[in-house]
Order: sequence, then C-alpha cells, then structure tokens
Amino acid sequence: MHDTSRHTWRHLLLLATVLLPALTWAQGRFTVNGRLKIEAGDLSGTRAVVMKNGVKERTITDGLNKFSLDLEVGHNYVVSFEKDGYVAKKISFNTHAPAEAAAAGFTPFDFAVSLFKQYDDINIVVFNQPVGMIRYDDKTGDFDYDTDYTKSIQSQLQEVLAKVEQKQKDEEVNAKAKAKAEAEAQKQAAARAKQEAEAQKQAEARAKADAEAQKQAEARARADAEAAERAAQAKATAEAEQARQAQKVEQKPAPEVKAERPVTPAPKVERQAAPPPARHPALASKARTGQDDRRSIAPVIQEEASRIERASMNSGTEERPLEEEEMTAVEMEQQTLVEPNRVTTVVTVRSGEIVDEYRKVTHKWGGQYYFKNGLTCTQEAYQRGTQAEQLAHSDPRSKLD
Repeated sequence: MHDTSRHTWRHLLLLATVLLPALTWAQGRFTVNGRLKIEAGDLSGTRAVVMKNGVKERTITDGLNKFSLDLEVGHNYVVSFEKDGYVAKKISFNTHAPAEAAAAGFTPFDFAVSLFKQYDDINIVVFNQPVGMIRYDDKTGDFDYDTDYTKSIQSQLQEVLAKVEQKQKDEEVNAKAKAKAEAEAQKQAAARAKQEAEAQKQAEARAKADAEAQKQAEARARADAEAAERAAQAKATAEAEQARQAQKVEQKPAPEVKAERPVTPAPKVERQAAPPPARHPALASKARTGQDDRRSIAPVIQEEASRIERASMNSGTEERPLEEEEMTAVEMEQQTLVEPNRVTTVVTVRSGEIVDEYRKVTHKWGGQYYFKNGLTCTQEAYQRGTQAEQLAHSDPRSKLD
C-alpha cells in the first residue's frame, strides 16, 4: 500500500515516479536528483531557490532540466521552483536521520517537478505550502515521501489540478479555434488582395483602352478636319475656277451676224455700132487759140441703198423640264449600351437603300464623342443625322439636286 500511495501522489502532483537509483552511498550527506518541466513553455527564466533552515542558501538557474543537490544530514531544506507567470512549487527535505543510518549512507532520491501556467480565476493558496515532503522513514531505513502530509493536502491538490487541466483544455481548443480563424482571415485577406489586384489590373486595362480609344478618336478627328479642310480648299478652288470661266465667257464679244447679200444681175449693156470716123478738114487740125467750145459730159453722183439687212434677235425663255419628285421613307432605330465607365447611344437611320449608323459615346469622366459610320463627326452632324422628325417630314429633294 505504501508503494501504491506513492505512485498516486506523484501522478496527482505531476511529479515523476521515483526512478530506481543506482546504489551509491555517501556518508553524512543526502543526494537528490531533480528534473524541472515547464508545461506549454521552456526553461528560460526558471530558477530553483534552496532554503536551509529558513535561510536562502543558493539559487540555481542553469541546467534545471536535470540537476543534483547534496544536502547535509540533520537540517531542513525547502527547494522552491519558480518562473514568472507560472505557479511556484515547493518541496521540503527533512534530512534528520539516525546516526547509524547516516553512517551507512542513503540512496539518492529522484524526483520531477512540473510548473503550469497561473490563472487568475483559480485559487492557488494550496501551493503556498510544499506539494511534497521527503523525510527519513524508519520502516524502510531510507528517505521517502511523508504519506500523512500527502493525504492532508491531496484533496485540495486534486481540485486545483482538475481546474488547471480544464483550463489547459479550453486554452487548447481556443488556440485551435484562434489559429483556424486566423488562417481563414489570412485566406480571405489573400482572396481580397487578389480581387483588388485583379480589379486594379482591369481598371488599368480599361483606362489604357479608353486612352487608346481617345487617342484614335483624336486622330480620326484630326484626319476628318484635315480632309474637310482639303475638301473646302478644293471646293473654293473649283468655285474660283468656275467664276473665272464665267467671267471669261461674259467678256467674250458676241459673234457678228453677217446677213447674206442678195445677188443682183449686172445691168445689160447694149452694144452700139461704132460711129464712122470723123473727117476733119485740113484746116481743123490746126491749132486754134481761144476758148474751148467742145462739149463735155458732167459726172452724176448718186448714193446706192445698202442691200444688207440687219439681223434680228429672237428673245425668249427656254422651258425647263419638270422635276421629278421622289418621296423616301426614313426609319430610325435607337439602342443604348451601358458599360462600367461609359454609355454608348447607337442610332441606325435607314433611308431607302442608304443606312447610316450614328454613335454618341459619353464617358463617366465627362467626355463625349460622336461617330458616323465608324468615323468621328461633330455634334451638329450627329444631331442633324439623328433628328427623326425632321428626317421623316423633310421636303422631298429632287434627284437633280
């Protein structure tokens, strides 16, 4: 029964069972071999304070996992094992023994002490006294635990140790739950970080796409402006050339209209027989002086009327052919595309076989761009092309326009 009581006592006090010692003998001294264990911790900061007859003899701080003490026979020793935050435990050694037993020597005594964490809601007054007392046993002729002292504090130690064990189990469960919660929190944080990184990546991609679209729109706008400028210059040049041609035509004199001159037959001249040569007397050939009394024919001057008739001008207006009027039905279809960073309005206008697509892109940052058939256009052109009422009720235009 003595051995059973010793084994139960050591189990309740978290003390190791007594090891079978090697039979070493030392006259006048008592050797104890101890081991110190820290539950859920290490030996850093631990200490063993040796009190001899109520006075501190020494403090051991190194090698407490396995140590030996040589105690003098005939004294009272108390060894206190301490660590901050843990419950201190004391063991009492009463080395008083008969002289003949001391002369024969004692078997080294082996023991182990375990320190557990201190809890505020557990009463540890019982640990203010030694948890074990070793003294000389007359029956065995050697040192062993005092069973009467053990029985006196056994119930108190059992109650405290049960509460400590429950606390340790609760801490273990809480530690596992906390570790699981921390792991889950880390997992969720990693998932959120991944989502945020993906969202940032998508935002950067959208910003890059918007910047590229804006760049392309600006390039198309510049190209359209340059094309419009070239067209305007070409139109101005053509109009100037037409004006010069028209002015040149106005300045050119009208062709002279020559009237046909009527052909009149030449007057018929009748031939008369030549008169016989005049015979002059010889006296007539002689020169005569004085006034010439020969007959002469005076010339007749008369203005002949012009046979050229003046050309007459026929003035009038040329009848213009009637214009054919053509009525064309206009259909319009509108849809709105809503995206995260912009809203696009698509208007499809059908006039006969002609189909035009107008787009208005409104960005969330305030920019608006207009397109016609994939090319940029002005807001005025967009509004003019998408006004359904004006398109449906507009005056029919002639094919000649």
